[in-house]
Amino acid sequence: MAFFDFLHIFTDLFNAAEKAWKKLEPSVQNALLDGSGIINVISQNLEATPEELFDLIQKKFPEVSKEKLTEGLHKVSDGFKLTQDIETPGLLTTIKNLQTYFSGLHGKFWESATSIAAQVLSTLFSPDDTPFGKISTLIEFVYRKKIKK
Repeated sequence: MAFFDFLHIFTDLFNAAEKAWKKLEPSVQNALLDGSGIINVISQNLEATPEELFDLIQKKFPEVSKEKLTEGLHKVSDGFKLTQDIETPGLLTTIKNLQTYFSGLHGKFWESATSIAAQVLSTLFSPDDTPFGKISTLIEFVYRKKIKK
């Protein structure tokens, strides 16, 4: 397969993802933007204190309540088995655990972990009847075209 054929495949995939994005309900779009965006804020601010990160998240995502954020990040943290020894960690401890976890990863492992975290958080933020396939299929598109832009 020629290099340009390979590039064409990616262009087609992103065009299809953009069409699918436009057909999503606003609540699912918001869930994807919030979930992906919050994980991006955490993973791009590994040296910040958990308090600074929480303030930054609140400023960038004012519609996400502290309770919703806490619940979502606990699920992400539980999925990575970061809280096995702590019965119910607080939000700031959970943020710190995620920062520590992400800071120990590099390259493809970091990309995979942050993508999985964004998918989990987006799924929790989306309406209950949203198929996981929508979230997992569009998470890369959302990150590259909506968050990272």
